[in-house]
Amino acid sequence: MHILDLVQNALTAKAETIEVACICQDNQLTLRVADDGVGMDAEVLQAVKEGFFSTKSERSVGLGIPLLRQTAEQCDGSFTIDSVPGKGTTVTATFRKDHVDLPPFGNLQATFLSILATSRGRRVKIDYKCDGKELSIDTAEVMDILGGVPIDHPMVIAFLKDYIAERLGGDDEVRRSTQD
Repeated sequence: MHILDLVQNALTAKAETIEVACICQDNQLTLRVADDGVGMDAEVLQAVKEGFFSTKSERSVGLGIPLLRQTAEQCDGSFTIDSVPGKGTTVTATFRKDHVDLPPFGNLQATFLSILATSRGRRVKIDYKCDGKELSIDTAEVMDILGGVPIDHPMVIAFLKDYIAERLGGDDEVRRSTQD
């Protein structure tokens, strides 16, 4: 859910390029989402860090960033958020991979597919490297190959779903790999 929340934040910030990275190295998991959206000034950035602040809508709770920070710190990791008005925002969270409180990724295949299928002309780059599984996909490259066929076409979505499953090894395997 953290990944989807961060991507939604990037979309709200009118990002044209969104980069999602989930990288495991040694016993550390790093989650990074970067965008080239409108960015935030120091005052808004501080309000976002504190929570209960959102620019999405009146109904938004604004707890995604504080909850991610709390989870990272609770799992012997770190959290940073850097933002420059007019340039974009980068959120990075690290976690000790074998920490007992590290929640599972959940269904990464569905998460990544959803992000790709709803990119709507934006460039989305996904880079996943954990436990011998690798997925690197860039919607700009996919769109070049498709030659005008929309990325949300049912046949393209079916292909992406199979491609992601092939690279990640299946939902159950991905869930287990983050808990090992």
